[in-house]
Amino acid sequence: MKTTKKQKTLRTIVGILVAILLFFSSGLRLPFLDATADAYFREAITKSGLAYATCRIINASVSIVKDSSLQLEPAGVGISLAVGQALDPIDDMTERLSDVLVTAITSLGVQKLAYEISVSLAPPIVSIFLFVLSILSWFENDRLKSLQKTIMRFALLIIIARFCLPISSVANESIDKNFFNQQISDTSKELAVGFAEFDKLRDFSIPEIDGILGTINNSASFLKQKTIEFNNALVLTVSNMGEIVENLLKLTFLYVGIFLIQVIILPLLSFFFLLKIINTLFGI
Repeated sequence: MKTTKKQKTLRTIVGILVAILLFFSSGLRLPFLDATADAYFREAITKSGLAYATCRIINASVSIVKDSSLQLEPAGVGISLAVGQALDPIDDMTERLSDVLVTAITSLGVQKLAYEISVSLAPPIVSIFLFVLSILSWFENDRLKSLQKTIMRFALLIIIARFCLPISSVANESIDKNFFNQQISDTSKELAVGFAEFDKLRDFSIPEIDGILGTINNSASFLKQKTIEFNNALVLTVSNMGEIVENLLKLTFLYVGIFLIQVIILPLLSFFFLLKIINTLFGI
């Protein structure tokens, strides 16, 4: 009996001391896990933001060319060449990629916020639960024992929530380095090459001709020359359109994969993996 009381006293003292330490450890970061999580969220949000900015620039450029027309009117008589609907597939794909990127950035931001909240609030909340458990351990009432188990479950769930995102970020970083980063980089480079001729089309302009008489005399050859130049620029752009759309589609698939694997699947797997370990160790 005396031994039991000594054990309870020692357990209570240790529990209260640990609870006090945890209560004043709000924001405490673990050297490897938290550093990896911080780096992962920072890099993932930055890269997604840059990809979104690039996507919007492409979309804006396509819209300018698509909605514009080329006026060839020397001496007030000429033709109007509209780019028309040739660039619709690119416009549609950039819009879809933008939506995917916005979803991914928002989800990463929510995860980062949840992670920072867990870092700040998990230690003091667990300390309160631990303090209550240390006091309740002196009582033999069945209802209080049930309450102890319930409090312990909540405390362990908070501990799991604290560690599941840092653990999943370690896996995410490995997946990024070995799969997503290289493919996204290669696809972005191919996309930039495909848009080289598009930039020429966007910047296409017609020089002014001095003198009305000279313009009238050369109107036929002028219109022919400018029409050929415009047609060549448009043909080169349209010939690259299949590759451009393919690369935009590939980027969309890659970022959908990032969203599904890194934002949803891995955090859930980490949570259930930790939950399984806790259940095995404590049997609750």
